[in-house]
Amino acid sequence: MNEQFERFSAPTMGEALEKVRERFGHEAMIMGSRKLRTGGFLGFGSREVVEVYVADTRSGVQGLKAGGRRSVSPPAVTQAPPAGEADTTPIARPPIREGGELQKLQADLGRIENNLSELLNRPDEKGSLSHPFLRECYELLLSSDVEPRIADAIVAQIEEQKLPGGFPAKSSVDLIVRDYLARFFEPNLPMVSGDGPRILFLIGPTGVGKTTTIAKLASRAKINQRRKVGLITLDTYRIGAVDQLTQYADIFKVPVHVVQAPEELSKEVEKCAQEGDELIFVDSAGRSPQDELKMSELKKFINALPQAEVHLVLSTTTHPKTLSSIAERFTPLGFDRVILTKLDESVALGPLVGSLLDIGKPVSYVTDGQNVPKDIFPADPERLVDFVMNKQKA
Repeated sequence: MNEQFERFSAPTMGEALEKVRERFGHEAMIMGSRKLRTGGFLGFGSREVVEVYVADTRSGVQGLKAGGRRSVSPPAVTQAPPAGEADTTPIARPPIREGGELQKLQADLGRIENNLSELLNRPDEKGSLSHPFLRECYELLLSSDVEPRIADAIVAQIEEQKLPGGFPAKSSVDLIVRDYLARFFEPNLPMVSGDGPRILFLIGPTGVGKTTTIAKLASRAKINQRRKVGLITLDTYRIGAVDQLTQYADIFKVPVHVVQAPEELSKEVEKCAQEGDELIFVDSAGRSPQDELKMSELKKFINALPQAEVHLVLSTTTHPKTLSSIAERFTPLGFDRVILTKLDESVALGPLVGSLLDIGKPVSYVTDGQNVPKDIFPADPERLVDFVMNKQKA
């Protein structure tokens, strides 16, 4: 290792920079960084570490601050030459001044940079982000399980702004990352409804918790908001589905209307409106996205209520690729919002950020438990960022 710069290694960039701070304070000059795997045997059991290379320029800087002179020994005292003889004593060269010292320091840094560039450009090893602030932003996103492609896009936007000098405070990094990540999510703006009641139509694959979510929404509107609520179920296929919703409805005293055909749906909604219902929730049967026949039937029900808000219910326990595939299959049905369920059963929301951005629809609600009417919350970009960054329950 070249003695003119030091290497610091740690599992993450943040920990490596913390070591640099402890050693050099806030005046270190970072020359570069890289990621590599160490340990293990034949590739098994190895672990990823981050190496940061820092130039040690403190002695040169201190010399410049002291006047740019090298320390020199006092001249030796010699006897004067006899009279009439020429003084042949060589004239001592004056000490190097600030300009020469600065040139030497620049030359040293140039050699360090060249050596480090060769080290960092070894085959099969990635380069690093150019600024400590950007590196910490990137590491924070990756530590929250956000996909590298999303982290790259966010850091690219941050890079366009004026970056702070020196080592950034962790609180500053956190605030900036949260702000830019929130901008990637669609805002959950209220939908414009007509003169009639507001209709929420829930669709989605089997097992994501549509019926429980409708019970939470309906009871929340009835008990907390004092709204008049109507419930309609299309789920006559699943054994006990109607009974499950009826049991919930009995608790907060709301009737359940069962509809079996698309042509009956609009009539039932009209009947609820005449009874004074302000909010009408429609519970559909779970559909496999691969079953084109069932999906076609569901499309007919949705077409019968063009004024309805269609919410696609997705479970956060689903693999990101599967989640994206499900949403793509349901896209022809024309859903307006996404409801995320089972946040309490998922490890983190970070891996799903890419899928949600690909879907491109606002998240209207999140649920994190089975309690009715609790465990459901309105969503907005800031709340979603909290779930991603803190990995906390709603």
